[in-house]
Amino acid sequence: MIETRKRSTILNLVIAAIILLIAFLFWPSGSKYAQSNKIDVSQTQIKVLLRRINIRKEPDVKSEDIGDVFRGEVYTVLEHIEKKDYYWYKIKTDSGIEGYIGSDPNEEYVKVISGYIDRKAPEIKIKKEPLIIVNGKTTLDDVECVDDHSGCSLSYEEKDSDTLLFKAVDDDNNKSQREVNYYKVYELVSEFYDNGEKINAKFSVVKKSNYYLIHANYQLNKTIPSAHKSINYYPVMNFYDEDFKELDISAWYNSEELKASCINTEDNILKDEYKNIDLLKGNSICINYRFNKDPSIKYIGMGFYGVENYDHNENIFANYFSKYFMIN
Repeated sequence: MIETRKRSTILNLVIAAIILLIAFLFWPSGSKYAQSNKIDVSQTQIKVLLRRINIRKEPDVKSEDIGDVFRGEVYTVLEHIEKKDYYWYKIKTDSGIEGYIGSDPNEEYVKVISGYIDRKAPEIKIKKEPLIIVNGKTTLDDVECVDDHSGCSLSYEEKDSDTLLFKAVDDDNNKSQREVNYYKVYELVSEFYDNGEKINAKFSVVKKSNYYLIHANYQLNKTIPSAHKSINYYPVMNFYDEDFKELDISAWYNSEELKASCINTEDNILKDEYKNIDLLKGNSICINYRFNKDPSIKYIGMGFYGVENYDHNENIFANYFSKYFMIN
């Protein structure tokens, strides 16, 4: 009985010795995993809160496991990446392992103890809306990307004819976007050509002491079949102040100098020779505008109704609004 107890005690001692040996060889505080844990306030650093976190080769939970970090250890952040399910921190251990450790956004696995990690999307500020794009050249003078802690860059795309979509990204890859109303505006000069998809527009401008006279020549860029064309053409002119709010100012059609090359008469209907044939690419519709000068007018919009009537209904016409212009 006593002999059995001795053997059991010896066996337990042997097992304990083996466990201590294994712990000595593989425990993370061993020399193989030694971590200096130096705190450097000039760097962005994190402290591990969980007992252990895998180091991944890439910022992905399915990426290769190349090592571990342990509770209390401190690491300098080489890069941080934010994904939907995890925040990833690129680190390098004292033993030379370089990779990513992940943290759940809703539950801290690590804690930032020095430096700053920006998780706030940059702000897109618009100084004045709508944006005015002059002579087709887009500038960002009235748009600003603001981020309190890192650099910020802007890009944009034309979402439609009325809206620009601005996108901002900071140095930490935080992103934001904002839609902004805009107008393309051109200087009202004596000659102007608009090489549009359907219309080439040429404007001759006469500035009088108290009014403007504008002769507009709209040249078709495609053939309009006879069955689809309109007979009448109605000029359109709208006025806007410096904030692009529409003004209640009258303009009228003036029949001066209607050129022989035009396919419409002074009454804005097709000439007899054009009424029963297709309108060809290169045919010109001419409209004269006249309006009094007014200090509140900053911009004007010019165009006309007519040309294509695919609904075969004389009351439904296409609206060809050619351009917005600046009045100086």
